[in-house]
Amino acid sequence: MADNTTLADLRNHLFDCIEGIKSGATSTEQADSVCNISKQIIDSAKVEVDALRVISKAENPNVTGDFIKSSNLLGTDKKKL
Repeated sequence: MADNTTLADLRNHLFDCIEGIKSGATSTEQADSVCNISKQIIDSAKVEVDALRVISKAENPNVTGDFIKSSNLLGTDKKKL
Protein backbone atom coordinates (compact mmCIF):
# COMPACT_ATOMS: atom_id res chain seq x y z
CA MET A 1 0.00 0.00 0.00
CA ALA A 2 1.21 3.48 -0.79
CA ASP A 3 2.59 5.55 2.08
CA ASN A 4 0.63 8.59 0.92
CA THR A 5 -2.86 7.09 1.12
CA THR A 6 -5.18 9.62 2.74
CA LEU A 7 -8.77 9.87 3.84
CA ALA A 8 -9.36 11.81 0.62
CA ASP A 9 -8.07 8.76 -1.30
CA LEU A 10 -10.45 6.59 0.72
CA ARG A 11 -13.33 8.88 -0.17
CA ASN A 12 -12.42 8.59 -3.86
CA HIS A 13 -12.32 4.79 -3.61
CA LEU A 14 -15.73 4.78 -1.97
CA PHE A 15 -17.21 6.91 -4.75
CA ASP A 16 -15.57 4.62 -7.33
CA CYS A 17 -17.22 1.70 -5.55
CA ILE A 18 -20.61 3.42 -5.76
CA GLU A 19 -20.11 3.96 -9.49
CA GLY A 20 -19.08 0.31 -9.83
CA ILE A 21 -22.31 -0.80 -8.18
CA LYS A 22 -24.34 1.44 -10.48
CA SER A 23 -22.59 0.07 -13.56
CA GLY A 24 -22.67 -3.53 -12.39
CA ALA A 25 -18.86 -3.80 -12.27
CA THR A 26 -18.89 -4.17 -8.47
CA SER A 27 -21.03 -6.70 -6.62
CA THR A 28 -22.86 -5.79 -3.46
CA GLU A 29 -20.67 -8.33 -1.64
CA GLN A 30 -17.54 -6.49 -2.81
CA ALA A 31 -19.12 -3.17 -1.86
CA ASP A 32 -19.92 -4.49 1.62
CA SER A 33 -16.28 -5.52 2.05
CA VAL A 34 -15.05 -2.10 0.95
CA CYS A 35 -17.54 -0.44 3.31
CA ASN A 36 -16.43 -2.56 6.28
CA ILE A 37 -12.74 -1.89 5.66
CA SER A 38 -13.43 1.82 5.19
CA LYS A 39 -15.28 1.96 8.49
CA GLN A 40 -12.24 0.49 10.24
CA ILE A 41 -9.97 3.10 8.65
CA ILE A 42 -12.32 5.92 9.66
CA ASP A 43 -12.64 4.58 13.21
CA SER A 44 -8.85 4.46 13.44
CA ALA A 45 -8.62 8.10 12.28
CA LYS A 46 -11.16 9.07 14.95
CA VAL A 47 -8.98 7.45 17.62
CA GLU A 48 -5.98 9.41 16.35
CA VAL A 49 -7.93 12.67 16.55
CA ASP A 50 -9.10 11.84 20.07
CA ALA A 51 -5.51 11.08 21.08
CA LEU A 52 -4.39 14.45 19.71
CA ARG A 53 -7.09 16.19 21.74
CA VAL A 54 -5.87 14.56 24.93
CA ILE A 55 -2.18 15.14 24.20
CA SER A 56 -2.73 18.77 23.22
CA LYS A 57 -3.82 19.50 26.78
CA ALA A 58 -0.38 18.54 28.12
CA GLU A 59 1.43 21.16 30.19
CA ASN A 60 4.56 20.90 28.05
CA PRO A 61 3.79 22.03 24.46
CA ASN A 62 6.65 19.88 23.13
CA VAL A 63 4.93 16.73 24.39
CA THR A 64 2.37 16.79 21.57
CA GLY A 65 4.92 17.02 18.76
CA ASP A 66 7.27 14.53 20.41
CA PHE A 67 4.47 12.02 20.89
CA ILE A 68 3.25 12.35 17.31
CA LYS A 69 6.77 11.86 15.97
CA SER A 70 7.60 8.90 18.20
CA SER A 71 4.32 7.08 17.60
CA ASN A 72 4.04 7.94 13.88
CA LEU A 73 0.54 9.16 14.70
CA LEU A 74 -1.10 10.43 11.52
CA GLY A 75 1.79 9.11 9.41
CA THR A 76 4.12 11.97 10.27
CA ASP A 77 7.31 9.96 10.64
CA LYS A 78 9.12 11.89 7.91
CA LYS A 79 7.53 15.29 8.39
CA LYS A 80 8.91 18.08 10.51
CA LEU A 81 6.44 19.33 13.09
